[in-house]
Amino acid sequence: MITNSDWIQPEERAYFHQISPDCISKLAEVVTALSKGTIDIETAFRKYEQILSDEISDKEFLSFALANINELSSYIAKGKINIRIHRNDVDELWFDIDEV
Repeated sequence: MITNSDWIQPEERAYFHQISPDCISKLAEVVTALSKGTIDIETAFRKYEQILSDEISDKEFLSFALANINELSSYIAKGKINIRIHRNDVDELWFDIDEV
């Protein structure tokens, strides 16, 4: 008989986070300012961190997004607007981009 309480009440975890259009728009402003040289990389990262912290409540998704900000920024710079962060059942994370 299983008596471990963790088995009785499994932790539910999200398997993806859709980044909102408002967040994408705010991130695009930072990408544009950085590419024009009107802000430096440190200021840009602080802005990315604030924008993404307001958007993503899951700490693992947030850490992934910030650790992979160059990849995320490149999608935004290419005009991608439908971006999700996915997690599989073995906790691997990746960006998923719908081509529009």
